[in-house]
Amino acid sequence: MIEKNGVPAALLTAMTSMAMVAGANRILSSGLIPHPAGDPTRSPDEEFVWRKGQVLKALNAVATPLEEAQIFADW
Repeated sequence: MIEKNGVPAALLTAMTSMAMVAGANRILSSGLIPHPAGDPTRSPDEEFVWRKGQVLKALNAVATPLEEAQIFADW
């Protein structure tokens, strides 16, 4: 809904197919279902670096013009 008002948004999720069904435009494949924005198996320092990468990926997705919904896989 926010995109209809001209504000680009990105959805960080482990369930990309559900995000497509829900109508999200910029879908970021990330993490596991119970931890889409974190990874408890990593050390705190490693997780910080991983989370920072996820934020940068989301910013890149928000800055990408779209014609239709797109899944941004880990890159």
